[in-house]
Amino acid sequence: MSNQKPSFLEEPIFKLRPVLLVLFAVLTAFFAYEASRVKLSTEFEKMVPLQHEFIQNLLKHKDELSLGNDIRIVVEAKNGDIFTDEFLQVLRQVTDEIFYFDGVDKAKIQSLWTPNVRWMEVTEDGFRGGEIIPPTYDGSPESLEKVQANVLRSGQVGRLVADDFQSAIVHVPLLDQSGNNKKLDYKKFSTALEKDIREKFQSDTINIRIVGFAKKIGDLIEGATGVALFFLIAIGITFV
Repeated sequence: MSNQKPSFLEEPIFKLRPVLLVLFAVLTAFFAYEASRVKLSTEFEKMVPLQHEFIQNLLKHKDELSLGNDIRIVVEAKNGDIFTDEFLQVLRQVTDEIFYFDGVDKAKIQSLWTPNVRWMEVTEDGFRGGEIIPPTYDGSPESLEKVQANVLRSGQVGRLVADDFQSAIVHVPLLDQSGNNKKLDYKKFSTALEKDIREKFQSDTINIRIVGFAKKIGDLIEGATGVALFFLIAIGITFV
């Protein structure tokens, strides 16, 4: 039999066992309820230092800017360059498809096919310019030559068009909220990009690459879901 004296906490704890058990049960229920309300948040504003002067200036002009929350869809020609009717038609289809995505700032989408991307030059009579791919484009060799000339004088080489002319970008700014006034669901958006853009338009001659904050977050969520599923399977195997 041990002669060791109990600690000064041992006696009061054992005397109050029913009270402490009830207290721990209440705390467990409370924290379980709070844990059930935890939601994964991928809002752009929560990923940046909001107190930094650069970020504050960005937020001040958020109505005129895209807040940096955007994606870029790269349409790449595996063989040759972008100045073929096949490539330009795929680029047009990608531009049209992404236009109807929920959460996209439709007015600010930029592509060789959008009217807000233009070429301009100075002539003897003043300024002259127009759309890079004009409404008269018909896929003929003459039209393709005109598109190439417009690209070269548009200032978009190195921006929407690669320096080697093997790929072109569709720049897609995103809104804070989707069409139903809810926060943009990045996982759903990323899944739609894979299904309706990459799977639909990637082929033996065209490669599709997608980069940007929303795509990265969507991929992270998908990866975390896979890890959680693996964890549950591992736990199940352990206890079976």
